[in-house]
Amino acid sequence: MLRTLIVDDEFWMLEGLKKVIKRDCPQFTVTAAARDGAQALEWLERESFDLVITDIRMPKMDGLQLLQEMRALGKTIPVLIFSAYSDFDYAKQAIHYGAFDYILKPINRSEIRAALNRIETMLTAQGHQREALVAVTPEQPLQGKQVIEAMQKLIQSEYMHDLSIVAIADKLGYNSAYLSRLFKQESGVGFLQYLTEYRLNVAVQLMENRGFSITEIARQVGYADYKHFRKVFKQYKGTSPSEYIEK
Repeated sequence: MLRTLIVDDEFWMLEGLKKVIKRDCPQFTVTAAARDGAQALEWLERESFDLVITDIRMPKMDGLQLLQEMRALGKTIPVLIFSAYSDFDYAKQAIHYGAFDYILKPINRSEIRAALNRIETMLTAQGHQREALVAVTPEQPLQGKQVIEAMQKLIQSEYMHDLSIVAIADKLGYNSAYLSRLFKQESGVGFLQYLTEYRLNVAVQLMENRGFSITEIARQVGYADYKHFRKVFKQYKGTSPSEYIEK
């Protein structure tokens, strides 16, 4: 069993996480819970854990401060961060300080299960050498993967807005040229292609619902100019938006 400490100031969240972990990830056992970072540090001083799951926004000591304190004390166990969309900058900093991953609220059970399965796999593969889970520099494979996942999550939440590699680089605190190379290296496609394909896939879903006009759909997926949307759609899908709807 992998001993887990969960940290959140909301009681319902603590209880919900316990139930999800017990039901979906029985290889992990919640052996302690804390209402803020300060309480979590007290637990970490008394007992050993394989994983810490923490919210970012909490009183007294937030999740980011907790992560910094843990690393300063030499505690290198993996930390999984929960973050609201408005806290994205905090999540970015958490990754820089070595968080294993972050999950956006509202919590999705499948995302929790996937993240915990990755942690279990890595702990097992590394013979429980937890130091291997701590990201150090952007050039290391683990950190690179985390950065790409952060970029993809940002695209998935902001695709309807004017989005560029420069804007994402600013949010994540990286050089845009470096991020562009890293994204293609890790995902196999360029940033613009990934963004375009994601937007068009959302557009197709909206078309299939038949509740919006093509112009409205174009705006909803980030294209203010319908003519440009039509051109891109035909280039990627081999047919115009109106022809696609008529199929």
